[in-house]
Amino acid sequence: MSYKVTLLPSQQQFEVSEGQTILEAALQCGVQIPSRCKVGVCTTCLCKKSQGDVHYQLEPMLTQKEQEQGWIFPCLAYAKSHLILILDE
Repeated sequence: MSYKVTLLPSQQQFEVSEGQTILEAALQCGVQIPSRCKVGVCTTCLCKKSQGDVHYQLEPMLTQKEQEQGWIFPCLAYAKSHLILILDE
């Protein structure tokens, strides 16, 4: 199963397959999401989820409030549905 990810405001889209992090899928499709460490430490890839659901194998270093506000780490997040992500907030 795969899900469509849309990045705002650029409207870029790519598919993420089961077992791929959102960042891995983006890079494989040639879509640039700012990243550095790829393990959720540097916060470079931090973005806001506008729509959709994600899950993590390892819980990210985000507070409950940050998660409720929609913040995610694409380097650690796996899609559970189609997603809309905001990169420039």
